[in-house]
Amino acid sequence: MKTARSYKKSSSFKAANLFLLLLLFSTACLSLALYLYTQPDSAELKTIIALLVVAGVVPLLMLVIAGYLISIFVVTRINRIAATADEIMSTGDLTKRLKVDSRWDDLSFLSRVLNNMLDKIESLMSGVQHITDTVAHDLRTPLARLRNKLDQQNEEQLVSEVDGLLKTFNSLLSLSSLESGRQAIKFVAFDLQALIEDAVGLYDPLAHEKNQRITYKTLKTSYTGDRDLMFQVIANLLDNAIKFTHEGGEISIEMVQDEYGCKVHIDDDGPGIPVEYRHKVFERFYREPNQPSQQGAGLGLSLVSAVLKLHNASIDLAQKNSGLRVTLNL
Repeated sequence: MKTARSYKKSSSFKAANLFLLLLLFSTACLSLALYLYTQPDSAELKTIIALLVVAGVVPLLMLVIAGYLISIFVVTRINRIAATADEIMSTGDLTKRLKVDSRWDDLSFLSRVLNNMLDKIESLMSGVQHITDTVAHDLRTPLARLRNKLDQQNEEQLVSEVDGLLKTFNSLLSLSSLESGRQAIKFVAFDLQALIEDAVGLYDPLAHEKNQRITYKTLKTSYTGDRDLMFQVIANLLDNAIKFTHEGGEISIEMVQDEYGCKVHIDDDGPGIPVEYRHKVFERFYREPNQPSQQGAGLGLSLVSAVLKLHNASIDLAQKNSGLRVTLNL
């Protein structure tokens, strides 16, 4: 949301211009009255001088009164902003907002901007709280299993549990680095067709374990972006497709070129995602209520979304026959 505005639209700037005009007018009137006062005396001249003095003094009085009223207005608004900010800091209640009872003055504009900032902070803090709760919930189960297996001294399963925990934290770190801009991005031109075929080659053995078949129809396409990150995108989507496709099912990938760019469709034979949940699956740790038993931390699609945003690309989810169609708009 763009909130910056030109100083020329500022109420303070407009008031300053008006004050300057009044001051110049007053100065001109009084200067002319002083000049005429030095001229030969006459009844007509005295009348003109009196009118000029009145015309010069009235704007000055208006400036003094207006300045006093504006100072009261400004101090009152500033004290109100300070009191609300102090209350938020002392109570930690991010739901409180600054009162905005007008739209013409700069302090009301500042209050609206601060309220927007508080909305964003509240949203971020709610997200942090949600992530904290989810991490605590998600770690409790594997740690409990880890403790039980320590008692049983099952080394192979212990390693598997630890690998799962490490994968979750590595995904969190990668997502955090991407969203904060700490991770170096290397944009180069690469062969998108070769990238997809490499990803299929990597996941084909995993699909064979479930008697699944991966088919693809690709085009020779050059794409500019970070190849490693885009590989993670395709890999995450393929991993999800294999995970949710039933045994013996099929996963298909198709590249389509149109006037808007390149689209990559990934279709699976899974249960799909209900429309009411599709906007939520890109949130960290989110899992569909009807898919609680699936493995994973719920970070894959969050990572996909973050990478695509860096590439000015987007992702769409739709129902395709009995499964899900994922479309990358590159």
